[in-house]
Amino acid sequence: MPYVRVSGRAIINLHSANAEGAVGNYMALSKMYIVRRTGDPDRPYDVAEDVVISGNMLKHWHAIKTVERLVEKGYEGLCDFCRRFIMFRSPDKSIGSEEEFLKRCAIEDLHGFLQPDQQIRRESIVKFAFMLPVEDLRAEYAAITHNRVVLEPTGKIQAEEAMMVFKREYASGLYGFACTLDLAYVGVPLANPMEPVISADDRRMRAKTAMLALADIITGRFGAASSRALPIMRTTELICAVAKQPLPNLIHGFFMDYAEESARVLKAAIGSGLVKDIRILVAGEKPIKALADLPEGVVEAVDSPVEAIMRAAEVVEKWLS
Repeated sequence: MPYVRVSGRAIINLHSANAEGAVGNYMALSKMYIVRRTGDPDRPYDVAEDVVISGNMLKHWHAIKTVERLVEKGYEGLCDFCRRFIMFRSPDKSIGSEEEFLKRCAIEDLHGFLQPDQQIRRESIVKFAFMLPVEDLRAEYAAITHNRVVLEPTGKIQAEEAMMVFKREYASGLYGFACTLDLAYVGVPLANPMEPVISADDRRMRAKTAMLALADIITGRFGAASSRALPIMRTTELICAVAKQPLPNLIHGFFMDYAEESARVLKAAIGSGLVKDIRILVAGEKPIKALADLPEGVVEAVDSPVEAIMRAAEVVEKWLS
């Protein structure tokens, strides 16, 4: 019965992953106010605006990458909308129970749905936090000027619409991220979480694919302007914990001491007996060092964040009954 918790950090250069819409010919990035610790006892906290990447953006692309992988495997348990990457919140009014939704579509199983006419909902078992510029280094952003050239059939530039200029903001920074996947509930109605309503093979397929889709996210396969601004991304640190028992969230990679604090969370969970069966896959010098004091055999250091996700996917597949 696997529960997965992930946290880490990534360098992301020249992304335009979230935008707020155009005002005239200017496209601005999504920004929010973030609290950071200052280290100054007289003024311990500072609140400032910074460029963020929403959990909604990451969740949407995780669903897309999950669909791609399932389709590649020839998996048929997808509704027509999700198969075409149209992530509606369950427009089909003919289905009258959570159980039927789970049987019909892997994405509605993993990412939740709402059918207000039938008063049926399912909370997502895959959850993403916002990606934030880390506590110890703000992001920087600027606008780049683009232009569109409109041609006549002869190849001549149309004078009236020639060189239509527009500007779009792009940002670069070191970002922290975190997500959770309660894969114990794959194929299990949350309204009555007793028994799965899909086969064991289906459950393993959905759960493992959801894990593998994380490899796409941590290598930059997301973003609103990915056709021309695919994030130039390198995940530098990652902690991925897989447990058979419910597990506290890891500390978000935003915090400068996230690895040390995550190690304390995991050590407390294991030491108290709250978690008895756990595997932790770790990549990056800082988190490997921070988790070195955990019980022997629990932590496995790997060469790359993608390898950590792949190894964790194998554990999920093995542990999912």
